[in-house]
Amino acid sequence: MTPFDMEFFKMTAGGNDFILFDNRAGVLGPDGLRDFIRRVTTRALSVGADGVILLEKAPGADVRARFFNPDGTPTFCGNGARCVARLAYLKGIAPARLTVETDVMRHRAEVKGAEVSFEMRDPQRFDDGIEVEVNGERLSGAFVDTGVPHFVLFRQPPPKEPIDPLGRLLRSHPRFAPEGVNVDFVRPIDGGAYSIRTFERGVEGETLACGTGCATSPVRFVTRSGEPIRVRFEGDPRHASGVRLEGEARLVYVGHLTEESVRGFTPAR
Repeated sequence: MTPFDMEFFKMTAGGNDFILFDNRAGVLGPDGLRDFIRRVTTRALSVGADGVILLEKAPGADVRARFFNPDGTPTFCGNGARCVARLAYLKGIAPARLTVETDVMRHRAEVKGAEVSFEMRDPQRFDDGIEVEVNGERLSGAFVDTGVPHFVLFRQPPPKEPIDPLGRLLRSHPRFAPEGVNVDFVRPIDGGAYSIRTFERGVEGETLACGTGCATSPVRFVTRSGEPIRVRFEGDPRHASGVRLEGEARLVYVGHLTEESVRGFTPAR
């Protein structure tokens, strides 16, 4: 059996889209996996996605999930995790209340229709007094690690202005070396909600949403896609616990790859 004999599932949550594989049989092994991911996530030339997720067997949990950026590097993704929970339920792998094992922790999740509530790791290394200098300007923000490190700026450029130039500089700033950060641009909007735009490492550009970046306040976030994400937790943000990420996780389509999905082009580096 090869990847081309397997079904893949295209799912989206909060504006992030993913390619998911039921890899419990271990068809997608380590050999050539990174190049395979780089190719199938290439937009316009293949399926295209913000990442690839493998569902695998997990002793002691209902399912294990492994997450990969479009460049093939391992990661964690809150919106992708909500997709995992819903797909595991839809395929009969797990009940509506399930446990998902990741490299971060063992998470609890609950599926109600298209809505998924997913337990996140408690935020770590929270520091709201971070200052960095970029192009002669001092920028203040907060650092938090919710499974992925984030630098959060409480400012946003105008809606049609790209965040990539500044996001790229901050993502690789020496202050956050060597792993780098996702960069979140946040501002308050009507109704007590917050608008969030994210430059994601691994994608190396702006995505339409970021679940791990939203796990910083007990509020409703509106992503660039327009999709809302709700975050609930207990306690002060500096010592938050019981963090849950909530919102829709939609199954868009099911398909099979052909060999033409991974050849005939060179993925961007």
